[in-house]
Amino acid sequence: MNDTGIPSTLPQELRQNRTLAGPGSSSAKQATHFWMRPTKPSSRHCREMRERFSCRTVRWAVSSALMHMVMGGETEYAISARDGQGKVIDQVTLLTRFLDHAKRTLGQTSTADRGRFLPNGGLLYLDSGLHMEWATPECTSPYDVVRFLAAGDRIIADLATSMMRRWPEMGGIFCSRSNVDYLSKTLWAAHESYMHEIAPAALPAELIPFLASRVLLGAGGWDYRSPALRFTLSPRAHFITQVSDRDSQYMRPLFHTKDEALSRTGSHRLHVACSETLCSETANILRFGTTALVLALVERGVRPGRDVGLVSPVGALHRFALDPDFRARAVIANRRRLTALEIQRHYLSCAESHLHDLQLPDWAERVCALWRTTLDELEQGPSRVEATLDWAIKRRLFIRRLASRGIEWATLRTWDTALTRLEHVWHAANSDEPFEIRLVLENHPTLTAEIHRLTPFVECQGLSWSHLPEFMSARDELFEMDARFGALDARGLFNILDASGALRHRVPGLDVSAAVESPPQDTRARIRGEVVRRLSGAGTK
Repeated sequence: MNDTGIPSTLPQELRQNRTLAGPGSSSAKQATHFWMRPTKPSSRHCREMRERFSCRTVRWAVSSALMHMVMGGETEYAISARDGQGKVIDQVTLLTRFLDHAKRTLGQTSTADRGRFLPNGGLLYLDSGLHMEWATPECTSPYDVVRFLAAGDRIIADLATSMMRRWPEMGGIFCSRSNVDYLSKTLWAAHESYMHEIAPAALPAELIPFLASRVLLGAGGWDYRSPALRFTLSPRAHFITQVSDRDSQYMRPLFHTKDEALSRTGSHRLHVACSETLCSETANILRFGTTALVLALVERGVRPGRDVGLVSPVGALHRFALDPDFRARAVIANRRRLTALEIQRHYLSCAESHLHDLQLPDWAERVCALWRTTLDELEQGPSRVEATLDWAIKRRLFIRRLASRGIEWATLRTWDTALTRLEHVWHAANSDEPFEIRLVLENHPTLTAEIHRLTPFVECQGLSWSHLPEFMSARDELFEMDARFGALDARGLFNILDASGALRHRVPGLDVSAAVESPPQDTRARIRGEVVRRLSGAGTK
């Protein structure tokens, strides 16, 4: 083992790059190594290369490099378990045991105590927020990224199943892709990484309008700020309060500006952490494919964000997220007002107009076709995508569940308005005390006057304060449904719907089984995977 943390038995082409040791010295920096090119070769090596290859070959190599992009994703999993008596197992104890089981099951190829590389080139590790995290290997297409994200889901699910067999005294284990805990009002992220050669200062103006409007591909769920129920296309959107920042661990920016020095060749890593984990293959293809296409355009000199710069990007993000009908408009720099759909169509038009003259990646045309189809369907309303996109699938489930309890979807806005107003009154008088629904039900003196003022508003919607307990009970149930939606086992609501044939999110040609075992063949992940497989099979467990 050398000072980089890379086993010294690895071949030179892997050991020469410190970034391979990846996720750095702390888990918060993990997976940043995946998206950078190898260390710049020496002058002597360059001379040898010039002697070996003709100018024509070099020109072909440069042209080929422009047509390929390196990208990848990371998923953080919520894992919990109970013992045989039904008591919740301490999180540190559980995840330590889970990681130990992963090492025993998958093999150990280094002395790292928080994770390991797998034969498929990916990385499984424990992050600083006490989540098991899966980082895909380097990929050159969004289709490969989605395959390897799904492979990570399968690996985690299989580990949970085998862990139950190993420790049968455990009462059960729950693994979910969902990113929000509504009770504690906390969330964790789904990260994206893209390698590019653009001056970092040029990126915000081109990407921020795109990222704000990309919320139409969100996971769906509830706005944590509401004391009632407020549906949103993206729960994470409401945690974002800044346009940009270098810090993505403690701050929640729309655009992450940190430019890590992970390459000596002029390459940079774009780190995107403003969305959630998605279950839909279609949504995931669009999330990675459209973002990579916008980057490819900027890398080739196009300025797609020039005509759609937002006056208030964070405000636009929040408005877009709360409007599943896509009628909400945001002001852009020239004072026009555009919807999220209109901004996305602008970026799509830029990509389509350059499909055949800028040597875009070979998957670009296919992604553009899917992008256009999806925007056309969204234009017609949520019902057209309720079997395709995560947020629309959830929304349909939520509407049906409320209906089964005799609660109309339209009443959500009534209770949200009333309870939000009461919450403001409470905090104005009791700034340090949390607002609780029992205060309303008990007609607390601080709230009595406002409850009286709100009563006509509530009653004109066909409701009364006596309906509130039933509504809050339904609220708890919908929060639970949201958590179960992304569960990896057969109890997961998305998995149940998918197995029943109720969804149409699948993208043809995604071989997930192969991705569990084998790395991509067109990036350095292939070499890494081969070495890991060799070491794992050589008695190094």
